[in-house]
Amino acid sequence: MQIKAKIRPWQITVTVFVCALLALNAATHTLHTYHWFTLLAIPAAFLSGERGRCFFFDWLPLFLFWVGYDRLRLLQWFLLGRVAVEWPYALEKTMFGWISGGSIPPHSARQWLAARSGTLMGSTLKWSAQIVYLSQIFTVPSLMLCWWILGWSRQSFRQRFVRHLYAFTALNAMGLITYLLVPVAPPWWVTIWGMVQPSAELVSKTQVSGGMDGKLIQETIKTAPDWFAAIPSLHGAYPVLLLLLARRNGNLSTQAAIWIYIATMWISCVVLNQHYLIDLIAGALAALAAWQVGDWLYARKYSP
Repeated sequence: MQIKAKIRPWQITVTVFVCALLALNAATHTLHTYHWFTLLAIPAAFLSGERGRCFFFDWLPLFLFWVGYDRLRLLQWFLLGRVAVEWPYALEKTMFGWISGGSIPPHSARQWLAARSGTLMGSTLKWSAQIVYLSQIFTVPSLMLCWWILGWSRQSFRQRFVRHLYAFTALNAMGLITYLLVPVAPPWWVTIWGMVQPSAELVSKTQVSGGMDGKLIQETIKTAPDWFAAIPSLHGAYPVLLLLLARRNGNLSTQAAIWIYIATMWISCVVLNQHYLIDLIAGALAALAAWQVGDWLYARKYSP
């Protein structure tokens, strides 16, 4: 006797969601190679059982953020007239110009690195900075996946995953809202165009290689959904969230490792001309606020 597997509503939901996303990308001419990998979610949904259902629902806030951030590529064109160019530069120079002799740290750091581009040290620093900068794509999801898997057998890891998920969701929501309300030009835009207000024409003919060094980072920024999502810097914020979680767990060696990660991430953002220091500080403050929100949500769910 053959037993047919029953199709669940959540499996249909996953299928419709993925197909709708790809259709939207195709219709708006924003379909990139990495979007096709979302198709893997469909067979994964139908081949998995209860844990598959839990995975999709547990990770839904992160999936929705990725989709929302990716869709900023459609909204960027309507925000160009409101992009802040002058005041972030002026604020950075006022607060941190003393570090770099009157210039701003990202521009001075890039010039310093460019002067050593032909040396082994310069090449090593450039590649190291790019790897650290891009590590955020894998580091946080990988950690959360480990917590999620271990959470099936150990309650402490389940709580760690949920607590961090709430904080991440709050932080990502803050980021998306701010990017829409206060779009800010990154320092590499100022390197290329000065204080010129972004326009569709300028964006379309911008060669990012003129504002940043390194093939990896250049290719990444070329396909970024929004060039003007600078404040708060999520590159500055995510490691701070990891540190807050590690402090709660009381693991000193882990805290020390995350402090090093924060320092190298922030240095990489500045050296690669991707963020002002004020962007990174805003990211850290947003992480602190998101952690408080996440703590409150966690307490509401798990406190007796």
